[in-house]
Amino acid sequence: MEFKALLFDTRSIQRYIYSGNRLKTNIGASYLVERVFEDVLIDKILQDIFGDEVDKDSRFSKERVDWSAIQKQCAVAYIGGGNALLLFRADTEDGIEKKVVKAFSRELLVRCPGLHIGAAFDTLDLSSSQSFQDGIDRLYKKLKQTQATVFPQTNVPYTGLTLSCEVNGEAANYCDTKGTIEKKGDDGPRFFSQETAMKAKAAKNANARLRMTFIDLYKDKPVAALFDRYEFPLAFDELGQKRNETRGNYYAIVHVDGNNMGEKFRKCSDMEDRRRLAMDVQNKTAESFAVLLEEILQQCENGRFKDILDLDPREDGELANSEPEQKRKILPIRPLILGGDDVTFICPAKVAVSFTKRFMEILLGEIPEPYQPVSSEDAKTIDSCAGIAILPTSYPFFRGYELAEQLCDAAKRKMRTAKEPRTAWLDFAILHGEQAPTLEQIREREYAGERGPMHFGPYRVGGAPSGDSATRRHHIDLFMECVQGLHRNAKKADGLPKSKIKDLRRILQRGKDDAVKFIAQMKLMGQNLPKIEGWDVYQSPDAAFWNETGEQAETPYVDAIEMMDFIPKEV
Repeated sequence: MEFKALLFDTRSIQRYIYSGNRLKTNIGASYLVERVFEDVLIDKILQDIFGDEVDKDSRFSKERVDWSAIQKQCAVAYIGGGNALLLFRADTEDGIEKKVVKAFSRELLVRCPGLHIGAAFDTLDLSSSQSFQDGIDRLYKKLKQTQATVFPQTNVPYTGLTLSCEVNGEAANYCDTKGTIEKKGDDGPRFFSQETAMKAKAAKNANARLRMTFIDLYKDKPVAALFDRYEFPLAFDELGQKRNETRGNYYAIVHVDGNNMGEKFRKCSDMEDRRRLAMDVQNKTAESFAVLLEEILQQCENGRFKDILDLDPREDGELANSEPEQKRKILPIRPLILGGDDVTFICPAKVAVSFTKRFMEILLGEIPEPYQPVSSEDAKTIDSCAGIAILPTSYPFFRGYELAEQLCDAAKRKMRTAKEPRTAWLDFAILHGEQAPTLEQIREREYAGERGPMHFGPYRVGGAPSGDSATRRHHIDLFMECVQGLHRNAKKADGLPKSKIKDLRRILQRGKDDAVKFIAQMKLMGQNLPKIEGWDVYQSPDAAFWNETGEQAETPYVDAIEMMDFIPKEV
């Protein structure tokens, strides 16, 4: 059966969400993007145009849907991955696609200023797998063409004579008289852009919906009562970082992306396979995060973070000043994008590696009971790559997110060269201040030693870290064991004290002769580095901390030394 098909996609999502240095606006923007098709397209535009002649529930069915049997004029086929596919009966009025696009675009200018939406329409034949795939390919090709040729103006232009918004640089055409975006100060009302205002207004609904998401996931589970005692943070400096502490005011932006997800969707033979895969991937990531959050809640209650985090609401913070009944403890994690194969969250820097590693491990396994099982084979286990950008609270957020994306890309390049299929990898970097704009430049300028590049990552997640292969030497478990061993050994008589550990960082940047002398001095004083099984190639006296036998010399110790500030001894 042939339908008229209309395919929407959201463009420049990351720039829209992360184009400001206020967590409240980032949270609101993420909510607007997540709900734009549900709240604006379906509940407003389609309702106004078609009334009761809209089938918006079949896409949620757990059973196979016979789309040819749908009698209503319009059906929502699926929503996921930033896309929405609408089907119209062949006998609907001519130009119905343009009518929907026009109404949707006009409404977005008011509800979500600054958000770019693309659209493409064509016929879609569902009678066979090949005709369906050909139709989908045509739609996505048209989307690509319009993306390269159509550049809509979705904000009031900045003329140079108007005040610019301090959050995103757009024309400041909104007067914040009620402290919607920031608390009112002695200088009176402040001016921001309409885009910033709409994002900030959506933050409260975003927090409520995020909370309801986990309440639903934890329904009838023991963790529900525990979750009720905690709240998600609303500001970057409310994540639980300890004040007045070295590296205490650093937090991490974590970007996780599923591997080869495009190939998995291209394997879908028909509309039903694509719909169910999109739904299962979304459920898999949400439930995986729920499992991670459940473990974090238990760790909070057991006092595991007591010495490194402060989870009580700040007296001058957003949570402490919101509502009396919300005087809950702070969760040391906040998802910004959750659903689909693309997940972004923030957390204190000191728990970033352990949280990311655990989340990726959960994605790699099947969801445990009593969570809802996933039926699609390609969604039961998801191998992924992640980038962790560690930065001060005051550092521009979008700059940190761009670095997290570049780190994720670096992990994906490593994943593609790995000989083992379906492996997961992560990479990290630390931003201290004004540094080069790209990851490659940072590594080239700050991590280049006389013997070779000093960054050891990306690191593999999951699987056994045993053996001596090049891939297994890069396992994250061995790396974390080294960092925690450096912490423990620093207090032992035969360990390397912290002053010597910092000296070792400088020695590793120099030639082999300096390293050999340092080893001789360590031996004379009875000092040792942690013994890591599988790292013998770096720990022999001849190697002098480096492995120079492969295509490129490498050492794991620079990363380990630098991450001592961000991986505590017991986490």
